[in-house]
Amino acid sequence: MSWIAAAPAIVSAALAVLAPGLVATAPLRMAVLARITIAPLVGVCCVGAAAIVFGAVGLPFHLMQVMAVALVGMAVSLLLRRRLAIPGRPGPSRPPLAAKPLLAMWAAAAAMVAVVAFSGVPDPSRISQTYDNVFHLSAVAAILDGFSASPLTLRALIETGAPGLAYYPSAWHALVVMTVQGSGADPAVAFNALWLAVQTLVWLPGVAYLARVALPGRSPATTALAALPLAAAFGMFPYALLAWGTIYPTALAHALLPGAVAVTVVAVRGVASPGRGARRRAALLGIVGFVLVMGGLAVAHPRVLPTWLLLVLPFVAGVLVSSFRRAWRRGGRSRHGAVAAVAVSTVVGIVVAVAALAFAVTRVGLLDEPIADRLSGPQARAVQGLGDGVLQVLTMRSLTGDGGATAPAPLLALLVVLGALAAFRARRTRWMVVALVLIAALFVLAAGSDGVVAKLATGIWYKDRFRLAAALPVVAAPLAALGALALARLLARVRRPRWAAREAASAPAIALVVAIVSVAGLVTTGTTSAIAGAFALPADRAEHAVVSQRQIDFLRGPVAETVPSDQRVLGDPWDGSALALLYAGREPVFPHVNGQWDPARLTLAWHLADIEHDPDVCRALDELRVRFVLYDPHALAGGDPSGDHFPGPHEAVEAGLLTPVVTDGTSALYRIDQCGPLPEV
Repeated sequence: MSWIAAAPAIVSAALAVLAPGLVATAPLRMAVLARITIAPLVGVCCVGAAAIVFGAVGLPFHLMQVMAVALVGMAVSLLLRRRLAIPGRPGPSRPPLAAKPLLAMWAAAAAMVAVVAFSGVPDPSRISQTYDNVFHLSAVAAILDGFSASPLTLRALIETGAPGLAYYPSAWHALVVMTVQGSGADPAVAFNALWLAVQTLVWLPGVAYLARVALPGRSPATTALAALPLAAAFGMFPYALLAWGTIYPTALAHALLPGAVAVTVVAVRGVASPGRGARRRAALLGIVGFVLVMGGLAVAHPRVLPTWLLLVLPFVAGVLVSSFRRAWRRGGRSRHGAVAAVAVSTVVGIVVAVAALAFAVTRVGLLDEPIADRLSGPQARAVQGLGDGVLQVLTMRSLTGDGGATAPAPLLALLVVLGALAAFRARRTRWMVVALVLIAALFVLAAGSDGVVAKLATGIWYKDRFRLAAALPVVAAPLAALGALALARLLARVRRPRWAAREAASAPAIALVVAIVSVAGLVTTGTTSAIAGAFALPADRAEHAVVSQRQIDFLRGPVAETVPSDQRVLGDPWDGSALALLYAGREPVFPHVNGQWDPARLTLAWHLADIEHDPDVCRALDELRVRFVLYDPHALAGGDPSGDHFPGPHEAVEAGLLTPVVTDGTSALYRIDQCGPLPEV
């Protein structure tokens, strides 16, 4: 399949990302860039609400349910229209961005994203052959088959033996399902189409909008225009998370981060600004914005909420300090009110900290084992020295996801440094530099140390260097845009009058040139090849991949034709059988390589070879409606001794206990005859 043939899926993905939010916010007056940035946050909230509400009454998820919720959102927008102070509304001090330059720069940035991410992937129907993606693909297949898309129940797919709330962020999976329903595309194609739509329609405009609202008084329209191509120039995001993981829900949440930070900045500034009527409207905006940010990120991936908090805390702290100073200088009741507010805030902060610590001790088991023994998996293990991490941040050198790192990007690093220096000189923008330093420090610790301090500081991010690095461009890209503007002004001083008249055009031009050079570096020095490696599709034998093309053909052919549609397929999920529903339309007993399984599944996982003398095996097979075993002698990534919890199918096949039905020379389908026919339902 060609990428041109994937165009309907890409269009459908774009509509899934933008349409619900655009419908819900249609009555509100906003500038175009603000509307495009806020729409995905609103849309993800609509997706989550629809999945929860309609899933609770047992209805299969459908995109029309999301549009119904969006219409409810439109009614709410109508009610709030006159009471909201909308961020980014054009006015005399903030002229709207010119449409043609904006679209041209946006198209250029989108093209760069596509080239870096998929120029090494020849077929849009290829999947990322990685650990996490086994679950994501299985979840989408299950939702298309009628499983609930609610984030409150999605984890039940792999926690069949765990009662109670089964929360897992489901926005990504629901958006993929909407893409499939809107275009008829294969789910694998929909994954890649949606990734492109998210990064080009959520991440790129989100960074531009954040640059516009976070850098006031610094040619905001020009800075936003310059930020668009620079948002495509960082290897840390959006590309590294496509090769590492592949953690699609986290990537969606990170793409939403710039918009979430921008809404927070606008709302907090409005609340802190003078003018009683304006403050009331801003307070309402703050409440609405807080709901959107919390709801959107929680449904996309709640692990990104601490990242959002870390990014906005320096800004909020700066605003609070400035407000306290103003109140102290005014004296009287203002001073007493400020002191009281500080006291109350301190008490609340202490209570929250104690509650968080208590939760970590009682529910997470913080003290159950020494901190030094925790977070030792591959995603958390230090891979370099602390100095290496510092140099990577300073030179904008990115980890690629396959164990390597890109070459330095000196021009991009120069713009970030220039922008940081310019931002640090002004009190209102200094917070962005502080946020960048905080994220950079945590990344350096996560990637370069396995000590207790590093684990405590980064544990909430699983000590995952890639998740932390992905947050750097959220503030680094706007700062780089500011750096392009500073460089343009410097050139204007040196080369007057030639450059002075062209300052507004030269900054975006500088940004575009730097972005193209940086993207070329990403393509040629590791990022593109790392993604291509994650999406590599073996022709005959999977070896260390999830599946091969031959195995996919076997699933789509003999397995789909032989196994009745009302039966499940048993197999070791490490050998690709977890994707039976995706490729064969037959539900696997184990849809992921890890889970908390019910007694019947555990019996089959460990004791299938005891079928001839243990009646519990036949009872489990009857309960789960299983009479076929799918077998392919390989294991994803070579297997994992700590996750090898499925010896039963292997032992039964190797002992010759099952009846061969069909094979392609590598994969094989076996029938279980010892338990007789399945009982009638």
